Amino acid sequence: MNSARLSVGMRGATLVELIVAIIIIGVALAGVLTVFVRNTRASADPLIWHQATAIAEAYLEEALTKNFTVGPGNTRQTFDDVLDYNFTDVGAHDQTGTPIAGLEGYTVQVQAAVDALNDITLASGNAIRVTVTVTPAVSASSTVVVSGYRANYDP
Repeated sequence: MNSARLSVGMRGATLVELIVAIIIIGVALAGVLTVFVRNTRASADPLIWHQATAIAEAYLEEALTKNFTVGPGNTRQTFDDVLDYNFTDVGAHDQTGTPIAGLEGYTVQVQAAVDALNDITLASGNAIRVTVTVTPAVSASSTVVVSGYRANYDP
């Protein structure tokens, strides 16, 4: 009588139930960890893309703030007009040609060329299109291309 009362009051899990629970928890954890691993591997790409975009925008802004046409410039420090901007930098550099620390792995190509604008009459009849291409050494899929126009708006 006493043993019957004990068996009714005792509760627990069988070995089979414990094994099934461990398997279910293991499969769930494996799925969650797989997602974390994929996100961690891809997390560097957005940083590289944002750095490349910032570099491209800085070079483009520098070029577009120059005069429409003045004369030839031999180095980036002496560039005085938009058409002087045809060069390639291995590693990002500031306007004086000094390499920027931490951005050595980027290749920057700047091209400026006269380009006609559709149905727009300008004083010179044309505009200059500046295209900046930034390619990181680690991921060619993160290549960034930005472009802008500089028009001769002087009367």
